[in-house]
Amino acid sequence: MLGISGFFKNIQNSFTKEVVLRTTIKEIIKKHTGVDIPIESITCKGETVALKNVNQSALSVIFIKKQKILEDLKNSGVKIITDVR
Repeated sequence: MLGISGFFKNIQNSFTKEVVLRTTIKEIIKKHTGVDIPIESITCKGETVALKNVNQSALSVIFIKKQKILEDLKNSGVKIITDVR
C-alpha cells in the first residue's frame, strides 16, 4: 500500500507532465507565429490540442502555420499531436 504520500506523488507527477506538455506547445506556437497563448487556454484530448479563449486573428495565424507547428510538436517527443484546433 502506497499511503497518502504515494497518492499525492502520483498526482503531482501527472500534473507536472501536463504543465510540461502545455509549455512546450505554447513555446512552439510562439516560435512559429509570434502569438503568446496563456497555458490555461491550451487543452489536450487524445492527439488533439484545443485552444480556447484565443482571438480569431491568432487562430488564423496558427491555422496558416499549422503544418510547421505539428512538425515541431512531433519532433519535440513530448506527446504525439495530430491536430491543433
